Amino acid sequence: MARILVAGSESGAGATTVAVGLASMVSSMGRRVRVERLAGDERAAVDAEVFGELEVGAGSGDPLTAEQVTEGRGVLILEAPAGADAAALASQLNARLVFVRIAGSNVAPPEGATLIETHAPHPVAGAIPEDRALAAPRVAELIAASGAEVLTRSEAGERAVCDYLVVGAISHDPADDYFGRFPRKAVVTRNGRVDLALAAMLTGTECLILSGGGAPSPYILDRAAANRETTLLLTSGTTVQTVHDIEGCFGTSPFSGESKVARASELLAAALDADTLAALTA
Repeated sequence: MARILVAGSESGAGATTVAVGLASMVSSMGRRVRVERLAGDERAAVDAEVFGELEVGAGSGDPLTAEQVTEGRGVLILEAPAGADAAALASQLNARLVFVRIAGSNVAPPEGATLIETHAPHPVAGAIPEDRALAAPRVAELIAASGAEVLTRSEAGERAVCDYLVVGAISHDPADDYFGRFPRKAVVTRNGRVDLALAAMLTGTECLILSGGGAPSPYILDRAAANRETTLLLTSGTTVQTVHDIEGCFGTSPFSGESKVARASELLAAALDADTLAALTA
């Protein structure tokens, strides 16, 4: 079994994104692949759960120690814990090393490692650019950041991913047209604006946040309960305060969701040439 160890220069560098993208590329070559997360940092359990739910390359769902890594068929992709000695761990596991760092960082990759940079300003060889889909938070992060009360949950629930944050302040545009421009979105609008809330839900809103507290209209509650496509939240703060509370979630949320998997695969395929991939999986 070929082994690839993906290690980040720091927590949040994008090692999880690269590991998932590699798994998709290996699968497209017609080879069996599995992705596992090594234990040793606070993100290990969350990342292992993400890997366990992958459609391609699903792992065990639990963090593994180096001693628990077993042989098998195909390609095994392992994500190292943050702060690990990547070179030593790759040697221990007999794995080829992929080192991930944020573009502009001066952290030198270990000798012999394949370097991939993330958060690059432009798509170039060996680099993954900044991307809205990869930066998008889950509904769970929006709830935690805003301190919102959950009124109803969609079928996707707190794992739904929101690419856009849209404020329900309409001027000259019809509400349906305005909200309809943004796929996979979270909408923040003042409680009491029943027209805006209903329009948002009619255009495929993953998360609708009613600001200002108070009792929501039964029309909004009934629509959210019936369509099962929108998680409905209520915050006590103003619209401005609510947006301020949640905007920091974008770009800092853990990697998750099939939309992110698909986008990671596209971006890594553009960044990594076929010869490099062949050498990593040989």
